[in-house]
This record gives sequence, structure tokens and C-alpha cells, in this order.
Amino acid sequence: MIIAILFLSCAWTESFESQNYFPPNDWMIVNEDALDAYWYRDSAEAHIGIHSATCYSDSSFDTLSSTNRDYLITPQVLPLFATYDTLVSFWYRTTSSVACSLDILVSESSPPSIPSFSLLRSLVAAETLWTQRSVSLSMYNGIPVYIAFRIRRIPTGAQIYLDDITLPDMTAQPHICNGRLRTKGAPAQKYLQVWGSHYDIGYAHGYLLGEEIKANWDRVIIGSEPFYHWFTSTEWETEVLPYFRFHYSIPPKYQGETQGVHDGMIAKGVDLYHADLGRMLTVEDLQCCTASAGFSPRECSSVSGWGESTANDDSLQGGLVIARNYEGGAGKYSTLGNTSLIIAFTPTELDEQKFFMVTMAGFIGLASGVNRQSVGLCRNSGNHPDTNYIPPNSLIPIGLSCRNAVETVDPDSNGAHDIFDIVYSLDHTTFLRSKDIHLFSQHDTSYPVPAAILEINNIGDSLRLVTDNSIPPAINSQWNIAVTNHDRVLYPPEACTRYQTIADSLNADFHLTSKRALAIGNSVARATAYQSIVFRPDFIIDHPDWPCVGVSYACRYEAAHLQGKHYYSWNELFDGVPGVEEHISPFVKKKSLGATIISGPLHLPYGKRCRVFDIIGREVDVNRLTAGVYFIAIDGRIKYKVVKIK
Repeated sequence: MIIAILFLSCAWTESFESQNYFPPNDWMIVNEDALDAYWYRDSAEAHIGIHSATCYSDSSFDTLSSTNRDYLITPQVLPLFATYDTLVSFWYRTTSSVACSLDILVSESSPPSIPSFSLLRSLVAAETLWTQRSVSLSMYNGIPVYIAFRIRRIPTGAQIYLDDITLPDMTAQPHICNGRLRTKGAPAQKYLQVWGSHYDIGYAHGYLLGEEIKANWDRVIIGSEPFYHWFTSTEWETEVLPYFRFHYSIPPKYQGETQGVHDGMIAKGVDLYHADLGRMLTVEDLQCCTASAGFSPRECSSVSGWGESTANDDSLQGGLVIARNYEGGAGKYSTLGNTSLIIAFTPTELDEQKFFMVTMAGFIGLASGVNRQSVGLCRNSGNHPDTNYIPPNSLIPIGLSCRNAVETVDPDSNGAHDIFDIVYSLDHTTFLRSKDIHLFSQHDTSYPVPAAILEINNIGDSLRLVTDNSIPPAINSQWNIAVTNHDRVLYPPEACTRYQTIADSLNADFHLTSKRALAIGNSVARATAYQSIVFRPDFIIDHPDWPCVGVSYACRYEAAHLQGKHYYSWNELFDGVPGVEEHISPFVKKKSLGATIISGPLHLPYGKRCRVFDIIGREVDVNRLTAGVYFIAIDGRIKYKVVKIK
């Protein structure tokens, strides 16, 4: 009897009830097949309580036997017993009497690589009522191990639930990586939390998403994705890599991050051999992929509104909303939809800040994202690339340039956090293709210009503002701006039916709610959309517990904008991240005095020091002002008010 009491006192049970996120800390999930089903926490079905771990059937890209290779991995535990075996016990049930496989695997390796797991027991799971099973761990007595619950071949339309898992006592958990992969459902979506140095961040990315990164290489980048892949192996070896080696330069911090991704994949046991290339994937391949992601056009679009446009929305209350669809190739069929996720970054570099971006596994460049100061961007392709006269090693991948602009604290060093930080950063880099980049920030009287379109290629750029909405087809609003894939200021506009549709919608009614912004964006979305996003940046600062971003991804042969969205708050995305010192410039909010009309020279009030900036954030000599719109900072407090010089 005493022995039994000691045995029970060492066991513990995970019921998935006590945390705000899934999986619990020190648990891991792995989507080995890189298809569209993942382990997540159900909120309506449980053995006891209201929550359980669940997984549903994949759509099949190959055959049913290759689907649902999804792992739920426990923390490291230490089986110990005297006269009784140490057991792992659990409850499960399915929604179909057609059987699937529930495998119990064990790994002695730390960190646990997927190939290191050995099959301990395989169950034929067909019970539709809650059933308890126990599996002996006697052969691992005294050995620290990880235990994995792997699901295979869930029947179409069915689910399996797992609850009240009783395990041996946990060890002091060894450090595995600076990251956690979480899911939210249903249907399940992923978000990845990473922190530390760029190498640490990359290592966590590669370790936690290694299988999905490899799937993107096999099916999309070079390979066999149905209907769509980027390059043949011959093109990669004879054209893409040589061009990258001659023309591109990767900033050192991102060299470290891609090295980390590569090392993390190796630690996870991911097979880096690429059959089409006939060799192992290298760090250079990962870096070249970051550059080549900007090679092919992306038929994206976005629409935003603020001020009077959103004043009638009870949540937005005049704050900015931006709806965006990210498209490319046959997106709805693509693995890129299945591997899409949010990555929430907590860097430790002195000049960097928290931010998150919507991306795909293995892609470290930013196409859609926002930082903790509510400054962000959505990147679209433009229609005027210029590839002439590119010096060797002068190009920076556009995704890395955009990411650096968002993750760096105050790039223009003027003390403000606004869209001109991004303008400054991108204006001081060189990249290959033409881009139309939707910039955005929070909006209040202190931020009179919360959105603009940066039209840029490698020989010039222009900032499109609401004052340019009069360019036909006109948008008759000073509170909205939109973009498809066509320059309108840097070069004369070309006919675009999608832009015309957006203009017609806004001219009929310029008021936006989050729902209507999405509806307008969806009205011009293509069947190739693999990400659909809505940002509400004001919430990041003013209401960090309110949902600041909503996302949906292409899934099961349906485009992203046709899927239901999950919404995330800033605090939710960073919940549970270990304490990491942040280095954010102090900033005092101060109300603007509103618009000021100045005729003739600018006369400074007695005792006041003033700095003036033009529309793209460059400081202007107050004695050399010409007619136009400027922004003014008084006494070093960089809060802009509009100044019009007659």
C-alpha cells in the first residue's frame, strides 16, 4: 500500500484545462505530413471538464496512408517504479467507428528528434465513447524520456479526442529551443513564438517547423506541387543560385538566422536531402529562397480606412483598419496555405522590438506584419521592375528589407514611430522587383497620415497619399487608400479592374468596419489567395487584449478569403514568452494642435525649437520651405501636426 501511494504521488495528469494556450508549456506538436490538420485544443468535448486535445482528418494530397502524421509530445518524464510498472494512461474517443491509428512512441534523445522515437504501442482507435488505455514504460525505468501520441489516417470528416493523460513525474526540463509552436482552432491554425538572438530565433523556427519547411521545398519551391511550383532543379542550379551569388547580399543578422533554421532542422532529424536536386539543402539554399521569394509576382490587394471612415465602428472608433489578400500562383492548392502561420518575435538586439508577421514555414522575410508601436506594412508586387545596372552584391531581398524596417526601433532616429520609419528604411536599400507597399500605423490626431502606398523599384520611389486619390479612377475620400499591383504615382496608372471595383465600393460608401473592409477586399480576391488578413493596429497600443489581427489561410482546395478567420490579440500572441528585456525608445503621447496654415516664412514662437519634415520624413531647412504639406515637431517631441505652406 505504501508503494502504491508513492507511485501515485509521482504521477501527474494533463487535462488541458488550466492554460490559455495549446499545447501547454514544454509540450510540442509536430505536423510531419505538412498537411492541413494539426493537434489543437477543443473547447466543447472532454472526458472531464470542457477541454481536450483533438485532431481531425487531413485533406489528402497523396494517399490516405500518408496523412495525419501528427505528433503530440509530452515534456520529458522519468519513469520510476518499485513493484508496479510505471504507466502512461490516457482517455480517448473518436467520432467515427471507422478506425484510425493511435501510436504511442518514446524517445530517449534530448532534444527529441522525430527519427529517435520508437514505437511502443499502436492502437486501433474506433471507440466513439470515452475509453481509457494504459501502456507500460517498464523498459525505460530510470531513463528520462519523451512520449509522443501520433495520429495516423483519421477517416475523412472524423476527429479523435485525447484527454486526462497521466504521466510519470516530469524532470527538470532541458532547454530545447527559444520557441513554442501553438495552435488555435477549430479549424486549427498555428502561431510560433520565438525569442532571443537571430540565431536562436532561426534555430527555434527550424526545429519546430522543420518538417513543414522541407515540405515547402519538396512541393513548392522545387518540386511536385500540383498545378504550381516555382523552379525546376535545373533552373535552381544554373540560373537562380548563380544570380543570387552574383547580385545579392544577405545582412549578417539574417545570415545567422538562416544558419539557425538549418541547424534547427538538423537537430529535429529532418531529412535535408532533396530528391530533385540530388543533394542536401544548404544554408545558401535557404538564403537564396529568401531572395527568390520576391522573384515571382504576387497578385495582392489591400484597402484601408481611418478617421471619418471608421468613426462609426464601435471598436475602431476612428482607428485604422486594413484588409489584405496575399495571392500567388495556384495558392488555394498550395502547401503554402497549409504551412502559413503567424510568427511572434521577441528579439534581444538593442535596436529591435517585438513584432509579428504572417508568413509560411521557412520564410523569414516579411510580407505582412506590424510591430509593437503599431507600425506595419503589407507588400504587393508592382508593375514597373527595372533590373538594369545592378552592381554585384548590391541587392537586399525585399522581404528582409521590409522585415528590418518593421523590427528596428525608430529607423530614422527622430523619436517617432510612424510609417515614415518604413519609408526611410526602404529608401536606404536596393532590391530587385517593383513593389507597391501598403504602409500603416495607428491613427489619432497625433498621426494625421496613418497609411500610404510606397511605390518603389531599384531606381526610384514615390509615396502615394490620399491626396493622390484623385488620379482616375478616383477614390473620393480623404480617409481611405487602396492598392492592387499597379503604380499610380511613380509611373502613370494602367487600367486595373480590381482597383476600379475597390474605388466604386468606396465611392458608394467610404465608411468601413472590419467586416466591410474584408468584404471589399474579398470582392477582388483571386482563387489563388493563400492568406487573407485584417489588421487593426491601434489595438496593439490602446487595447492589447483586443484582437489586432485576423487571418485565414487556403485550405482544402478553397482560397484563403473563403475560409473563416481566427482573431488574435497582441497579448495572446506573446502570452507565455519568457521574460526578455526589451529596448524600446521612450515616447510620450501628446495631442496634436491640429492643422495649421502658414503663409510666408515659418516664424518660431519665442523659446520654441522646431524641426520640419517633408512628406517622406526628410528634415527640411525651415528657411527653404516651398508650397506643400509638411510635418512639424516642437521641442524635440516628435508628434506631427499638418502644416500647409502657401
